[in-house]
Amino acid sequence: MRWVVAPLAGIALVGIWTAANAEGGTPPDTPRPTATAAAPSAAPSAAPSAAPPAHRAAPLWRADPAAGAKAFEGVETKPGQVSVVNDPAGRYGKTYALHTSGHKLDDATRVRVETRGQRTSGGPLRFAEEGDVFYIGWRSMWGPLPTKKGDWVTLWQLKDYGSGAATPPLSLRARGDGTVDLEYCDPKLKTTYLWHSELKLGSWHAFVVGLKISKDPAKGWVKLWHNGAAQKLAGGTAQYRAATLRADWVTDKWGVYRSDGVTGAATAYLNDAAVGRAYGDVAP
Repeated sequence: MRWVVAPLAGIALVGIWTAANAEGGTPPDTPRPTATAAAPSAAPSAAPSAAPPAHRAAPLWRADPAAGAKAFEGVETKPGQVSVVNDPAGRYGKTYALHTSGHKLDDATRVRVETRGQRTSGGPLRFAEEGDVFYIGWRSMWGPLPTKKGDWVTLWQLKDYGSGAATPPLSLRARGDGTVDLEYCDPKLKTTYLWHSELKLGSWHAFVVGLKISKDPAKGWVKLWHNGAAQKLAGGTAQYRAATLRADWVTDKWGVYRSDGVTGAATAYLNDAAVGRAYGDVAP
């Protein structure tokens, strides 16, 4: 159930993809909804089924460090900067570094330094069509990353945009208790903790998130792999039913976005980010 780690390869950006798959401006800051489902009591174990084969086809998009921040639809630096550096761990070559000093711009603006969406030769890659299936893969490493008990730091989001945008359907959040979790927020703003694990700073974490795009929670779904292992989500299932499409479209964001109770400089490193139609196309 482990995938093969491959070095980052520069692949040209390709055209926009929003058509249905065979399987079926920056918004204002919004407060985190109150959680209504308890997190699992123990770290998840791998799902019983084997991971998909780690073959590679051309992804729909890959973040090429040679393109710098232009690989993304946009960046949000409030305050902060997005740059390309050599992997501090000396393993994966050129790597994005998203750094914030942590000093608030003003009382109304939360600290964030994030990429937003994916830029292709045909325009932005957005997840907008009912029944589309996407897989998003990447490596992340964090440090420093201040946290505080009772507050949160968002490290990745599936964010909604357009008419009716309110709260991200999915958020990967660091807590002040040394853990990181994947949170699902349904259309009624009920929050469910799908998964959680120990948060290790200064080490690379590999993720793949699988998504079936739908506004109907009975038709959409989420899957997760962490460090090559398929994870059990809330309820003990490897595929969690979820409304993954909100407002007009959703897209994802990497970086640091945090509640006002957390202070201090932070850096998120991003490597080998890709979007494709299959697990094997994007597994880091």
